[in-house]
Amino acid sequence: APPLARTSLAPPPPCPACGIPPKIQGRRESTTLLTLQGPETIALDNWGCPQGHPEGAWTSSFRDTLAAPYHVFGLDVMLAVGLARFGLDLPEKRVRALFEDGCALPLAQSTISRLSVEFLVRWRMFCEERLPLATRALGGLVVQFDGTGEPSGGKRVTYRAREARTGLTLWADPLVSESEGEVARFYQTFQERYGTPVLSLRDDGTAAKKAMATIFPGMPVGEDHWHFFDNLGPVILRDYPGLMKGLTDRDGLSDLTKWSHTLPVAGWGLETLEKVWVRATLEWIEGARAHPGGFPWELAYVEVAKRLERVQTMAGKLLALNVRLHQFVPEVVKLKERVEALRNREGVRRALFGLRSEIWLWEELRRVARVERDRRGREELAPLTRADVVEVKAAIEAAGEKFVSLGDWARPIWATVAARFEEHGPYLWAEVPGLGVVIRSTVALERDHGADRRRIRHRTGGRESAVEMDVHGGLLAFWANVRCPWFVEHGLKGVNLWEEFARQDPGEVARRIEASRRKGGGRGWSYGRGKKRDSS
Repeated sequence: APPLARTSLAPPPPCPACGIPPKIQGRRESTTLLTLQGPETIALDNWGCPQGHPEGAWTSSFRDTLAAPYHVFGLDVMLAVGLARFGLDLPEKRVRALFEDGCALPLAQSTISRLSVEFLVRWRMFCEERLPLATRALGGLVVQFDGTGEPSGGKRVTYRAREARTGLTLWADPLVSESEGEVARFYQTFQERYGTPVLSLRDDGTAAKKAMATIFPGMPVGEDHWHFFDNLGPVILRDYPGLMKGLTDRDGLSDLTKWSHTLPVAGWGLETLEKVWVRATLEWIEGARAHPGGFPWELAYVEVAKRLERVQTMAGKLLALNVRLHQFVPEVVKLKERVEALRNREGVRRALFGLRSEIWLWEELRRVARVERDRRGREELAPLTRADVVEVKAAIEAAGEKFVSLGDWARPIWATVAARFEEHGPYLWAEVPGLGVVIRSTVALERDHGADRRRIRHRTGGRESAVEMDVHGGLLAFWANVRCPWFVEHGLKGVNLWEEFARQDPGEVARRIEASRRKGGGRGWSYGRGKKRDSS
């Protein structure tokens, strides 16, 4: 027998009826296997009770542990395919070439695809069996819950549960949507397998709030600080819509853009070069509309206002230089006049008066709450101790007092902000029981989502990322555990994956593969030897 088959070929258990060890009563026809060492054959024994009890009949399940439907591939081939596809993130064509050129094993691309899915299914089953036992050593779970869809047009949301301290993906499933019913079903499944966490972290979504209160009543809940402050921004920056309206009404910015299209893009001579500069400057102003403004959501028109102010100053300096050079360029004069007129609109001046102070409050609250970010992305937030929380709360109150001192117009804004902090306080400052620290974000979970999508795009060239996430998002989420140091140390150390996969119920494996195929929205599933089953 091939060395890797020894687990499946172990002697059968005693007869359940009489307890007598069974004896060999015949041999099944030899089976040809395709392993990494090449084709190998094995004859399987049929066992029976010496007393003739039918309960004592036993046949090796070795054939059934192999890849369906033809049972000709050894588990070592399936493992190697899976590791090449998902460990090295190789496209199917490259995996096929690797086996054909490196191992002299010509595998059809449809076979590579089928074995890849089986690998993910078996890996998930392995994690489902191992994780509940491994996590008992943690003394209670601190779980981040969040869902993500594929931005390029996926139909499903991959919802995920991650242990915040270790980075373990505990559970993941594709949901039709993040509705209360779908999310509650996910929480119910999680509770049946792991019980109630000592603390859960979520975003500010209404569905997650209601579902969590229903499934985990009385459980301490933390709220993601990034989402809270993102939602707080519009409450503080009340004058931002007025600024946007003032800059765009009566064809303000659009007139500047239309004018830029009439100016040259290249030329010779000082006058022509200044016209080119005017065009480039107008395009720079227009480009600010897509500028994030340094905030966790777009404040493009704040950046537009800043650029208009700089352009007015630069145009003034250029006009002064032209006077000394006895040069007159009407386009530069017109630029300064039109920008100055736009900035002096009543709606723009009124909005900027309050908005500067509102932006100060917004940035100060993020700074004292330690929720600052750059323009490239959100960072994982460091946990807060009890002393840190006291310090942050005091700094928030101090920022509010300073803002209110600016005038009566600021009082209703701060009253609304203070009410938000009061309402969300139990969730923002929820401590991990027994540790006395506040874990504040689900950023790491969102990054895991993003890493799955990036790896899909790498394997498929970006062509099928939405389909892959829809069909295999839940499977790929479990595969992320292979990059979790805690799981490698406490869940994989000393494990023989071949033996673990060989012990799995082949019927359950086949059922899950079929279920994943049905989630593909009617796509056919290719099998080896030229056969193809439709998705009905």
